Amino acid sequence: MALIEIIRRAKEAEEDALKEYKEILKELKSPEDAELKRVILRLAVDKIFHKELMEAIERAYKEASKLLREHIDPYYPELEPIKNSIAQADEGLILIPGIPSLVIPTGTLGYKIPPEDILEEILSTSPEVSIMPRDKAEKMQKEIEKLIREEREMEKSYESLEDLAKHPVIKDIARSLLYNEAQHRAILKAISKKFKI
Repeated sequence: MALIEIIRRAKEAEEDALKEYKEILKELKSPEDAELKRVILRLAVDKIFHKELMEAIERAYKEASKLLREHIDPYYPELEPIKNSIAQADEGLILIPGIPSLVIPTGTLGYKIPPEDILEEILSTSPEVSIMPRDKAEKMQKEIEKLIREEREMEKSYESLEDLAKHPVIKDIARSLLYNEAQHRAILKAISKKFKI
């Protein structure tokens, strides 16, 4: 079964469970039902959160697929990982198409990208960026520097969210996003060095 189908099934199951919880809550009206009502309300809120997460993943799948398909042409050999990613998504092997692995001169980094310092060292040995006019390189440098600052701000936000969140799912999501943003920043820093004139 394709991963996106599993997401859709999970979303439907969450929706069905939420309906059931709401039906139960309609019956819990007396004072002796208060403790059970408190527990059912907590579970119902979790169902809302889970359903929304599944919907967000489904939207991300659709948006990422559309973006990649729009920008795969003109095709160059360097885009092969993206082309393969689209094919894997079509086969249901991956959920969010993109670049599931990072191709580097020494091989391929898998789904778990290493910490920032190791990643910077690996990327510093990668081939030079394509030759481009100086004005375009300067513009790209500025845009990438802006993205690096934005990535750092996102890291700060996710770090705060992880520290302050009480719900374990939110804490885990914040922790994962924090790590992912650090990876993005490391990649952008390595790219930025290539544009320095």
